[in-house]
Amino acid sequence: MPHAIRRAATVLGAVALIAAAAGALVVGLRRPSLEREWDEDVRVLAGVEQLADGSVMLTDVRNWRYTREAIVSKEYFTGRYDPADIVSLWMYEQELGFGGRIAHTFLVFEFPESYGDGRWVGLSVETRREVGETYSLVAGVLRGFEVTHTWATEEDLVTRRVELLDYPLTPYRVSVPSTYLGPMFEQFVRETAALATTPRWYNTLTTNCTNSLVNYVNEVKADAIPWNISLVLTGRADTYIAELGYVDLESALPITRDWLAEHPLR
Repeated sequence: MPHAIRRAATVLGAVALIAAAAGALVVGLRRPSLEREWDEDVRVLAGVEQLADGSVMLTDVRNWRYTREAIVSKEYFTGRYDPADIVSLWMYEQELGFGGRIAHTFLVFEFPESYGDGRWVGLSVETRREVGETYSLVAGVLRGFEVTHTWATEEDLVTRRVELLDYPLTPYRVSVPSTYLGPMFEQFVRETAALATTPRWYNTLTTNCTNSLVNYVNEVKADAIPWNISLVLTGRADTYIAELGYVDLESALPITRDWLAEHPLR
């Protein structure tokens, strides 16, 4: 290789290295914030109040209504939830692409009928996007988004994705001893309360919709869900959770627009 070409290659390599180091420094210096111009669906943070009787008051629980064309109402409510009253737990999976390797997952807790319209309440760990931002796997690694907890009714979480966005969802009933359901719910609300005062970065690899929930579960029971590549390739999380004995894949019935048109959600 002529000397001039070698020299040019060396210079270009040095420039690329400096640019990469500068980029890493900029990313590393960024700090998460609670004060940005957030997209409307993640603008309002759910609040948590621990009551003396052991129950939890959740404020600003999202309960929007959707059609295939638009958001038709944007309501929030406050509900009192006693972790001891939890009847069952459901995991939902929304496939996002990459040959089924990437998906969004969220959980829904079932409470008794006496809880009324708020008896099915769910937690979705999501990116807190600013106005005009769209989700990106790469930006999710490079501190492009804060992480947020969306507490919402099951109807909101499901119809937003199925009716408005046209993503099919697959629900799985979660099988864990009932003694763990209450502590799991309590851990989730503690994490929600912490996020309201101390923002954190979302991370596609370490703090995504699935492994965040798994980390919270493991705080309740150590190593209940050991690390697995499906916690990054989240479209395989249902298979992995089934292998651990927590869900039954055969009982799942995908929810689509056509299915919702003929069946009530519950």
